[in-house]
Amino acid sequence: MRIFDTLTVFVAASAATVLATGTKQHDSDLLWGTYRPNLYFGTRPRLPDSLLSGLMWFGLDQTNWQNIRHSCELGDNLSEYGYQRHNGRDFGEQMLRDNDHGVEIKSEFIKVAGKNGGSWAVRFSGKTAEDNVEGVALVYYFGLEGNGTMAMNVGKGSAKIVGKTDDLGLFSIRIVPSAKNKFPVIAKQLQKIPELTSVGKKISGIAVKAPKTDVWKAKDIFMREMFTSARKRVGFISKHVGADSEMAGSVLFALDNDGLKKRDRNLFFSQMIVRGEFSFDVIYECEDKNASISRNGISTLVKNRRSEFDHRFEATFGLRNKGFSDKQVEMARDAVSSLVGGIGYFYGSGLVSKDPKPEYGISQDVSEPELSTPYSLFATTPSRPFFPRGFLWDEGFHQLVLGQWDSKICMEIIQSWFSTMDADGWMAREQILGSEARSKVPSEFQVQYPNFANPPTLLFAIEKIADVQKTLSHTKSPKHRAFDMQDEDGENECGKDIDGFDLLQDNDQSENTDSMQESLEEMVGYTQRLLKYFLATQFGNGAAGKPMAERGYRWRGRTMDHTLTSGLDDYPRARPPSTGELHVDLYAWVTYMISVNAKMALLSNDSETLSELETQLETHLKGLDQVHWNEQENMYCDVTSQVRDDYDELEDDEDSAYERAFVCHRGYISLLPMVLGLVPSDSDKLGHILNMIEDPDELWTEYGLRSLSKSDQYYGQGENYWRGPIWLNINYLVLSSLYRNYVSVEGPYQGQAQRIYSRLRENLINNVFAQYESSHFFWEQYNPETGAGQRTHPFTGWTTLIVPIMAEKY
Repeated sequence: MRIFDTLTVFVAASAATVLATGTKQHDSDLLWGTYRPNLYFGTRPRLPDSLLSGLMWFGLDQTNWQNIRHSCELGDNLSEYGYQRHNGRDFGEQMLRDNDHGVEIKSEFIKVAGKNGGSWAVRFSGKTAEDNVEGVALVYYFGLEGNGTMAMNVGKGSAKIVGKTDDLGLFSIRIVPSAKNKFPVIAKQLQKIPELTSVGKKISGIAVKAPKTDVWKAKDIFMREMFTSARKRVGFISKHVGADSEMAGSVLFALDNDGLKKRDRNLFFSQMIVRGEFSFDVIYECEDKNASISRNGISTLVKNRRSEFDHRFEATFGLRNKGFSDKQVEMARDAVSSLVGGIGYFYGSGLVSKDPKPEYGISQDVSEPELSTPYSLFATTPSRPFFPRGFLWDEGFHQLVLGQWDSKICMEIIQSWFSTMDADGWMAREQILGSEARSKVPSEFQVQYPNFANPPTLLFAIEKIADVQKTLSHTKSPKHRAFDMQDEDGENECGKDIDGFDLLQDNDQSENTDSMQESLEEMVGYTQRLLKYFLATQFGNGAAGKPMAERGYRWRGRTMDHTLTSGLDDYPRARPPSTGELHVDLYAWVTYMISVNAKMALLSNDSETLSELETQLETHLKGLDQVHWNEQENMYCDVTSQVRDDYDELEDDEDSAYERAFVCHRGYISLLPMVLGLVPSDSDKLGHILNMIEDPDELWTEYGLRSLSKSDQYYGQGENYWRGPIWLNINYLVLSSLYRNYVSVEGPYQGQAQRIYSRLRENLINNVFAQYESSHFFWEQYNPETGAGQRTHPFTGWTTLIVPIMAEKY
């Protein structure tokens, strides 16, 4: 019995091929994309030191010109932004509403396949607010981080850039404003100055030579150049009409085409100043003539791909067929699109310590962290304004959604993560690559330590691959409760069909089976290495020589109030921290890893490894209950060591001074064994867990399950991050486990499981929808007392799990 037994037909031959070829060859269709998710809009190829582009804008009144919009920032207070549609490949559209600057902007991105990643275009359209008389400056830039050449020419109706790099070959770029765009009206005294009659009324630009490592600082560089130009223009105007004359932002901050004729420029800005309705196109074309894009053709491409997206979305998730309203379907569409639109390509060095970080209370010399050799990562991001980088703990949850939408992109991301694994099986839990990424992270959180693990959620996807292969080959799983239970015909015991796309329908099944088998064999090396890393670094300090199942496991990186490595940050643990702790959630994760590795060994026909893992699995399933189940509290608990009450310093041996004691805090960690499918459907322990879930004085609310019991002394205290608020990722796991392991399996708690499943699913859908309707955002977490969204937004990482919850595709 497994929580994720044959959840979806997650990969097809195409996805298997991606894994088989590794990172040696990128999918050309995925070379270019909106892979700068930290910006409101930006593009780049999946190439290091290459061509970057991005959008900026700012209002032209007395204050807004100092607050140029560029990177997504919570402090910008945009009332809405996020993708309404994004297929991850050749189409994406989003709306940006900026009330403070009095403008709304829609971006429509399309791509055409061709040589060197093909060609792409983006159409920006929108309008300024009626009371915005000063107008808005729209800026689009291209910058070259590496070697190559670029030159820009600004004409009356467009700006043109030509360039060449080794990776992209020859390329050309056009930035073309609509002839219907209107310019803000300026004061009559300024209109009388001949030199100002055309300033800002046409597209203009500047070219700058920037250090290649600073191209990502385009906003800062632009502001410096713009202010220098504005000061000169103030002086010029003062000479003509006096220092006290009325100034206009549309005149002061218009670019003057400086530097365009100079060589060795690598950062080019084009600017349009508008008021009222506006639009402009940015068209990047490779040298492949078959991939050319005409301005007139953009609208047709957008219309067709929008229609294709909507059809595919319903075919994938079937929400209308399940009776959801148009508004609810729109919310779900926005969720998936914003997750996909949050995919990024990151390249650079990370700050890594060669030495493990000392345990709490242990003094030890540690060498200074060093910058790693630069490497790349293709990943989804939890939140564009606050977490615009890869997080290992989050990524596995993201793939539960993305894998159903585009298995090939999903597998490229997983492969990219595994390419960061070192020889010992360690992957940095937070990928802070390059100076741009480090600029968003406080210094105390930048260093990654090789003894700091993270929940192995990427195995969710690996297990799905194994499920697909098992379905194709009709391999029969062992009868462990941590495995899928199948009958002799390969039918799922729960009677559930495999959900998701039938990605194999157009391919030869035998060929796919062989290809997927090869991919699984490659993945075996990663999953085995990962398990060995956990066993070698996260073990508990039990008696030496005892089996690991009896020694237990302990997260490294503990502080008094945090266990960041667990993913549950400030969830209450033993106080004070000690090396004598054992963590129940970590024990459950290790047991889950063993079960997945056993499944992989079975499918790889590795009987020797399978036998060893089956033995490990059996001892861990027993050890989980022996070490962490508290009969008095009827719950799974952490364990710590404390001095015995009857210990006598004079009479007793010091080695016998300590005894194990339970540390019980009802909440998410108490549920982990159940949500990972480690609790049998007929176990009394399941009954106690379900009672805890359903009790409003413990975890139950009308909005979802609290992270910590309402009756706990730490509920709502301190940072209050995982001490009560509702998180979608764990609620999803609860629903998934109930659906797969208990609702459709006969047992004494089947009815209770069904009742909880139905009510919890309904509560989550209703609340996420209500909060999205009122705020236009998905939130990091939800208030357990009111249901209100709180903390970071938009949070389009694991909160998008609301979509498979709606679709009941777990």
